Amino acid sequence: MKLGFFLALILMLSACQPIELTSTFPPTGTPNEPTKSPSPTPKTISTATPTVNTPLPTPGINPFEICSPLEEETIETLSLILVNPLNIPGFGQDTGHHGVDFAYFRRGERESIQGIEIYAILPGKTITSLAEGFPYGNAIIIETPLSQLPPELQQLLLEGYLPVPDDPHYRLDCPPTDPPPITDEYSVYHLYAHMESQPPFNTGEIITCGMKLGTVGNSGDSTNPHLHLETRLGPSGAQFSSMAHYENTCTIEEMANYCLWRMSGYYQLFDPFLLFEFESQLP
Repeated sequence: MKLGFFLALILMLSACQPIELTSTFPPTGTPNEPTKSPSPTPKTISTATPTVNTPLPTPGINPFEICSPLEEETIETLSLILVNPLNIPGFGQDTGHHGVDFAYFRRGERESIQGIEIYAILPGKTITSLAEGFPYGNAIIIETPLSQLPPELQQLLLEGYLPVPDDPHYRLDCPPTDPPPITDEYSVYHLYAHMESQPPFNTGEIITCGMKLGTVGNSGDSTNPHLHLETRLGPSGAQFSSMAHYENTCTIEEMANYCLWRMSGYYQLFDPFLLFEFESQLP
């Protein structure tokens, strides 16, 4: 009887084995949506600003420019008010005329050039600012490195530079002075004289083309208001703390600087109209 009971129990357990079924419904999600793959592990996004290796811009070449030295005058009209042209003397001499003079008595609504603003014709730096003295009166000298000028203009100016004499045979009372060091570097020096007042610039101060330097006056050795403009080519790095001559009040240093500047042959005159004509030919 027990044997029969166990056989019946075995038959019942074998009939109860699970049946594997395949479902036609999505296991999860919205009905009729395709089954999605498990989401990947999210990436960490940096909030730091990315480093971009941007190349530095190539410095541009500033266009060369020569500015008119006088208010309301252009490069083209300067010749109309030229009253005294350049007359270059020989080395050691203080004759001739060391520059060009601009003046007028009536021009448009103006009755005189007195008080007209004076502008720098080239960029550079101040060499000296002179107070009332003989012959320049109130004046300023500015240095422009020759290397800042276009190559064609550099060559033109250097072609006119004569050998510096060992002894200029001064025809004037010139105290001995040390000559400037001779190097391969030259500068254009431009002097503006006979201003109404001393230009308010310190030595070494940067000057831009067209910057106001002062106003036309009648100081120094001047009989009528005018702008006296000198342009010279000479060794770079000139230093003139002061400059004067022909008066008993002049110091030894002032007279030595005057002779070095005007007669020694180191700082040689050239016509500023070379610059103005070059500017008029620029595109």
